[in-house]
Amino acid sequence: MDFFIELVAEALFGSAKESPEEMPEIEYKEAFFIQHPRKKILANICASLIGVAVFALLWILIEHETRYMFLIFAVLGTSNLLFATEAFSYKCFVDETEISQISFWFFKKKVQWSDVSCVRVLEKTGDKTVTIALYNANGKFMMDFIAGMENAWYVVKMAEQKGIEIKKVRDSLKEKKERL
Repeated sequence: MDFFIELVAEALFGSAKESPEEMPEIEYKEAFFIQHPRKKILANICASLIGVAVFALLWILIEHETRYMFLIFAVLGTSNLLFATEAFSYKCFVDETEISQISFWFFKKKVQWSDVSCVRVLEKTGDKTVTIALYNANGKFMMDFIAGMENAWYVVKMAEQKGIEIKKVRDSLKEKKERL
């Protein structure tokens, strides 16, 4: 049982320690997909479904005042399931002309590389979280990726190839948004 709990915890929270702090040595690719790691998202969806089912069953079976606590946990598990489903459905296709992102299978967003003037690699202080953000000439945020996503670092490599300015910033993301 301990092994199962450790396996689920590693699948759910293991991505935080696997995010690289710096760009690895990679070759340039002309086209690629960016997405969240499928195995971790599926583990999160399974854990959420099990949690919702257990708490919903407890809410049905228990008739004391504590049953509302089980309902609250079932609702929280459902919200986690919704976020995990969004992460599972997220896919971004990058080629030499544009970046096309789709979420929940029908929300689409496109950004042309010609509109991107700056790529910022934001490292959150005190954490290993790295965010790759795209900005236009006016300094307006356009799109971002978490470095823990599959193929996210290829965006930086493509920006280098295109001669787009790359800024590496070590700061908290909250302070960075307040300055912009």
